[in-house]
Amino acid sequence: MTDTLDELATAVREGAGGPAVLRLWHAVYALERWWLLPTGAAADPRPMVGVVLDRTYLLAFTSEQHLTRFATGRGGPTDGAGTAAMSITPADLTALAPALMAQGLAGVVFNHGVHGVMAPVGGLEAMWAQFGRSLDEKPR
Repeated sequence: MTDTLDELATAVREGAGGPAVLRLWHAVYALERWWLLPTGAAADPRPMVGVVLDRTYLLAFTSEQHLTRFATGRGGPTDGAGTAAMSITPADLTALAPALMAQGLAGVVFNHGVHGVMAPVGGLEAMWAQFGRSLDEKPR
């Protein structure tokens, strides 16, 4: 699935329109979980945020591999010790949208870096309504 998401993200960034954008977001929202990189104290971890063009975004990843590559690129463990990770379902993150907005987050950056795509925090609920599914439903 990661290769498909990466290919779709690349196509969308290179200007592919409508159908590619829809396929990308369907694929992102069809995942069972999204991965977050914890920061702060081990007893009270917080998901990592980043600043893009003076706006704050939650950093989320569509696979453990993407999270690990990002963490390693920031000087994370390279000795095979592993990377700490948190995960959240798309439904649960969507439910947090009002709180994220109240905290001043502009959106979510998925797979920050080469395969990155952004979703505005104010649009998460509408995106869930269009692309989301419960885990009991079959993927569209």
